[in-house]
Amino acid sequence: MYKINIGTVLLLVVGLMVWLFGCGSAIKELGLVFDNPAAAGRPSPSFSADIAPILTSQCAIAECHVVDGPHDIDLRTYDTLMKGGDDGAIVIVGDARESEIVEEIAEGKMPPEGPSLDAAQIQLIIDWINEGAKNN
Repeated sequence: MYKINIGTVLLLVVGLMVWLFGCGSAIKELGLVFDNPAAAGRPSPSFSADIAPILTSQCAIAECHVVDGPHDIDLRTYDTLMKGGDDGAIVIVGDARESEIVEEIAEGKMPPEGPSLDAAQIQLIIDWINEGAKNN
């Protein structure tokens, strides 16, 4: 019969709690908000004017998120961004909290080398997604 080690269970529970509570800490530290940008008085971001320049300068660079890049995520165009990668969509239209791209950049996981995106850039991406991730 299989015995459950209480120490292992406790370690797993504590580890899970640290992971769950730690995920939101970067968002809080950066002062990111997930409200309606228009209601908060922030301008509506445009994909071509605001989002594409961030992605092409920070993410879609040599050997990163271009054709045949990591996880088959190509961030060079609106269509390839919205396609997602090997694991599916990275942008959940209207829901930045559930969008993998926000998690990756807010927690500083991406880009893995060089400077992380700043809070203003991340907020633009959050606002753009929450407003429908339009190709404008």
